[in-house]
Amino acid sequence: MPTQRVISLLEALANTESGLSLTQLSQSIGSSKGTISPILETLQQHDFVRRDKLSGRYELGRGLYLFSEGFRTQDPLMAQAQACMRQVVDACAEICQLGILSHTEVLYIAKVDSREPIQIISRVGSRMPARKTALGKALLSQSNREDVVALFANELCVEPFDLEAFLEELLRVRQGSIARDIGDINPQLHCYAVPVTYAGRVDCAMSVSLPAFRDTPEKGAQVEEELRKAVARLEQFMNEAHECFCP
Repeated sequence: MPTQRVISLLEALANTESGLSLTQLSQSIGSSKGTISPILETLQQHDFVRRDKLSGRYELGRGLYLFSEGFRTQDPLMAQAQACMRQVVDACAEICQLGILSHTEVLYIAKVDSREPIQIISRVGSRMPARKTALGKALLSQSNREDVVALFANELCVEPFDLEAFLEELLRVRQGSIARDIGDINPQLHCYAVPVTYAGRVDCAMSVSLPAFRDTPEKGAQVEEELRKAVARLEQFMNEAHECFCP
């Protein structure tokens, strides 16, 4: 249980952008403030958690960054993914990202920035609505109607969207088309994504994002070609290594 509480605390803090108070953390993981206070103190001592002096809210600490950087260099699958993404960026000069599905959201787990002076700003660990992003459409491309309705049941009630059009998009991607987000999140941003499959299922997805003014037909064709080549290389590695991001 103590180990589970540590994991639960870090997960709760990872899922917020503005930090959480002791009371909020207590409510979030279902443990008393007296129980989690000494855990938070220990995490602070090792810089895994920090407490803002003004707000008193807890946030993730810089110590976790060292672990994440170690993972990127030591994990063979992540290293291969980064290498494949770097080849896309070198060819297209646009940012390349890797994401996995986290309930109704896309969780960004890796990215390679471009050297263009005007580029998309994003960060690993951020989340975006799966139904509004190219990555989300790629990740959900194998889902049937029942799966989609069940997944987005709450959103269909609160913020209805065109379910039939969304299902048609998923079908096109399943049949081989590239997933697209043409200004769905930001009118100045276009994104293309391709699913990465392992053992017959979508494991993750790779995307390229670029400013709308650079998205010419020629650039779009180049992005699609480079993404498909990179995904094929990554899938080959995953199959040979018997490794995936979402077991």
